[in-house]
Amino acid sequence: MTRTRRAASILTRPEVSGTLIILVLAFVVYVSYTAQNGLPLASTYHITVDVPNAAELTKNADVRIGGARVGQVLTITAEPPRDGHPPYARFGLALDRGKVANLPVDTRTKIRLASLLGGKYLELTPGSSRRMVPEGGHLPLSNATPIVDLDQAFRTFGPPTARGLRNVIGQLGDGLAGRGTAINDSIDSAQRLLPPLQRVLTVLVAPRTGLSEFIRGAAAATSALAPLADRINALIDSSTTTFDALDASGSSLGRTLGGLPPTETTGTTTLRHLRPVLTDAAAVTRSLQPAGRLLPQAARSLDGAINTTTPVLRRVPTMSRPLSVTFTAVDRFARDPASTEALTALGNHDFATFATSLFLGLGGVLRYTAEAQLNCNVIGLWARNQSSALSDGDAGGSWLTFQPIESVDQQQQSDTPSPDLHFNPYPRLDATACEAGNERYSAGQSIGHPAATNGRNVEETTRPAGVAERAKAAGQP
Repeated sequence: MTRTRRAASILTRPEVSGTLIILVLAFVVYVSYTAQNGLPLASTYHITVDVPNAAELTKNADVRIGGARVGQVLTITAEPPRDGHPPYARFGLALDRGKVANLPVDTRTKIRLASLLGGKYLELTPGSSRRMVPEGGHLPLSNATPIVDLDQAFRTFGPPTARGLRNVIGQLGDGLAGRGTAINDSIDSAQRLLPPLQRVLTVLVAPRTGLSEFIRGAAAATSALAPLADRINALIDSSTTTFDALDASGSSLGRTLGGLPPTETTGTTTLRHLRPVLTDAAAVTRSLQPAGRLLPQAARSLDGAINTTTPVLRRVPTMSRPLSVTFTAVDRFARDPASTEALTALGNHDFATFATSLFLGLGGVLRYTAEAQLNCNVIGLWARNQSSALSDGDAGGSWLTFQPIESVDQQQQSDTPSPDLHFNPYPRLDATACEAGNERYSAGQSIGHPAATNGRNVEETTRPAGVAERAKAAGQP
């Protein structure tokens, strides 16, 4: 019980609880500080990838497969011209092994736009090859898919082009205004033109016209463009998606672009103000690293304290009934008019405090003594033994003589009790047991209630013969 209270008092000390809170915060700061290069202890799959242009992709950018994030870009390195290739970029990737165990060697790479605000990510399209890129392997430049950046598309529709389009549209509108009759006439003329056009087509399909050679030439040209089909399709798809998004955004894109300069200024100011805080946080983290070694021992101590206090706390409800009886008795005493009048008459004198303490103490003694006497005959045995010890004896004196048996190691101070100490300061004297003077000896240490007793086997006492007659002769009833 003493160790349990000592452990509980340790947990309630401010320095201990404060240290635990600081250790938890330090662990959170360490994880957040190192998470930008991947979570600690996470299994990763590292490869390098070459692309023609980094396209403003930043460090720690996402790596995705089918839109799902599978890793991040850890390094971006500029590579010089080599083997006839112009300068290019090399990315160092860290992929989550729980999502990507390996990649085929014909995996395609592509830098894509993540949002209208300019964020980008690296997209991987796994191939069908059975050969896999090993840990620390490399995807060459030939696996990269060229991209058209958003700013290049925007430069196509710069101010000169926009002005030209507006002029053309305006002139076409002016040219068609008020010419509905002329348009109808043109349609009628086209109808009359169809028979001659049919004759022209007949001439074109004639063998001597050589239309087949023309088609074969066109097919050869198409075959030459076939290797670039993926790039052309990607360009068309990307342009379509981009134009649809721009069209759906309306004027919000312009407002967003207009708000970028002040946003950048505010972000720069904020980061400048945060630099001292981050520096202090890094210093605190470095200072707390030695304390991290104490965390396992502290956790074990806390676990031991909890395991020790749990059985004690389970026994607390058993005290509720005696406490309820006590409080009920105190309440009846407080509500009794006679007790109220008595305490009022006593006032604030010291006698009142003394009398109240004496009354309560005597009541507790009588309650304990009554049960002990009723079940174990304590008063009769004590009186008989005391009388015999003082009156009976031999030539050496009365029986109230003793010789101490001491152990040398028990005479020295020690932080633990002696291994053969037997001590029962509050023996049970009730209907369950009569422990005082009734304990069975057991080897080893025994503190508190003994493991075995003789139960309620105590002597019954009777008054000696002739005592009643002597008392009557002395005038006592």
